Amino acid sequence: MATRATAVTAAVLGLAALLRLWDLARPGELVFDELYYVRDAISQLAHGVPTVWPDDDPAFGDPGAFGDAPSTIAHPPLGKWLIGLGILLLGPDGGWGWRIAAALAGVATVAVTMRLGWLMTRSLWVSAVAGLVLAVDGVHVALSRVGLLDGFLTLFVALGALLLWRGALGGVPGTARRAPHRWPWLLAAGLAFGAATAIKWSGLYPFAAFLTLLAARDLLLSLRGSRSWRSLLGALRRALGLAAITLPTAMIAYLASWWGWIATRQEGDSPWWTGLWEWHVRTLQWHSTLTAEHPYQAHPLTWPLGLRPTGMHFERLDSGAVSSIASLPNPVVTWGGVLALGILLWIAVRALWRAVRGGALAPLLHPTVWVSAFVLTGYLSGWVPWLLSFGRSAVFQFYAVALTPFAALAFALVLTSLAALPAPGLGPSGLLAGTGMGLDPSPASVRGRRISAAMILSAALAMGLLFFPFWSGAPVPEWFWRAHFWLPGWR
Repeated sequence: MATRATAVTAAVLGLAALLRLWDLARPGELVFDELYYVRDAISQLAHGVPTVWPDDDPAFGDPGAFGDAPSTIAHPPLGKWLIGLGILLLGPDGGWGWRIAAALAGVATVAVTMRLGWLMTRSLWVSAVAGLVLAVDGVHVALSRVGLLDGFLTLFVALGALLLWRGALGGVPGTARRAPHRWPWLLAAGLAFGAATAIKWSGLYPFAAFLTLLAARDLLLSLRGSRSWRSLLGALRRALGLAAITLPTAMIAYLASWWGWIATRQEGDSPWWTGLWEWHVRTLQWHSTLTAEHPYQAHPLTWPLGLRPTGMHFERLDSGAVSSIASLPNPVVTWGGVLALGILLWIAVRALWRAVRGGALAPLLHPTVWVSAFVLTGYLSGWVPWLLSFGRSAVFQFYAVALTPFAALAFALVLTSLAALPAPGLGPSGLLAGTGMGLDPSPASVRGRRISAAMILSAALAMGLLFFPFWSGAPVPEWFWRAHFWLPGWR
C-alpha cells in the first residue's frame, strides 16, 4: 500500500511540476502585474523595502538602477520576498528567476491538497483525484506560471487548513469523538495563516472562518454530551484556547514579514509601529475604494464558473502564430467542481434540517457532514467576502485561485463516492449517503459508475492538454486560439 501511494503521489506531483515548469521563461518579459511585484521584489532585495522605479524598465541585473526612495505598495511584503528568493536562486534577468518561486508554490499546493484529502478520508483515491484535478486546473496552472502573489496565498491558505485539521482533530477523520487539541500543529497553523495574511490581507478570511467552524464543532460535541452550563463553558474554554494558540503566532508571522521595512527606518522617522499603523489605515482605505475601470475586471459572481478570465499576455509572433496567457478554466475541473460543491452544500443543509426537525445533534456530527462543512468553509471564505465588497469594483477572476484546492477536494470527494471507491474516514456508507441518494450497489452498476468516473477524469486531462498553451504562452495558430472562445467572456 505504501509503495502504491508513493508511486501515485509521485506521478501526480510529476504532472503538476511538468505543467508549471515547462518553458517557464516564456514570455521573456514581465506580464500583467509582474510589472509591480517583480520590480518590488528586486528593489526590496537591494534596499529592504520596495523602492521607486525609473520611467523605463531598469537593468534588473543592477539593483542600483532602482531609486532609494520607498515606493507606494499595495500589499504586505512576504509574497515579494518569496519572489525575491527565486531571483536570488536563478537571477533577475529572465522568467525562470521571476517565476520559479510561484511555480514551486503551485506544485507544493497540489501536495498539500492531496495530504488534506488523505487526512479527511484515509482514501488514496480521494487524495489522488484531488491532486490530479488541481494539477490540471487552468486557473491554478496559469497563476503558478507568473510572478504574482495569489499562488503563494493559495499555498498558505491550504497549508493552514491542513494544519488546523491535523491540530484540532489529531488527523482523526470522524467527528463523533473530540480529539484533544495538539498545540504544535495549531502553532504551525497560526504561522501559516499569518504568512497568508502577510502576502495578501484576504488570507484573514479563511483563518477566521476555520476557527469559527472548529469552535462550532466543539460546541456541538459539548451539547451532545451534556447541555449543562459546564459543558458550554468547556466548549468556550476550548475555543478560547484555540484562539490563544493560533492568533498570537499569526500576528508574529505577519509582523516578521515587515522586518525589512522596520530595519530601514531612518533617524527622525516616526516609531515603526506608528508608521506601520498609518500604512495599514491608508492602504485599507485605498483597497476599499478601488473603482478604476479595467477591461478584465470580473464580478465575483462570475468566478466559480470562470466566465471572465484575466488576460495577462498576448503577442502576435512573426510566424503568424499568437502567444497568450490567460486564467482560462479547465471546463471539466472548474464546472465539475462547482457541481460537487453544490452536492456538499446539500449534504450540510440536509443534515441541519434533519437535526432541527428531529431535535438531535447526531446528523450534524457525521463524518460526511464535517468533511463537507470543512471544504465548503475553505471555498466560501475565499469567495463570499469579495461578494460583499460593494465599495470596490476592480476585482479579477484570477483571485479565485485561492478557491481551487477546495474545489478540487469537493470534486474528488463526490467522484470517488459516485464510483464507490473506499474512503474509510467517511464511514461505510460513503459521502453520497448524506444526500439521501440510493445508489445501486450491484456489481454491474458500480462498474458502470467507475467507467463514468474514469471518463470524467480522462476528459479533465484532455482539457488540460487542450488549454495548456493558453496558460503557458505557448505559440499556437490564431485559428486554434480563436477556437477556444467558448463563452463570450473568454474573448
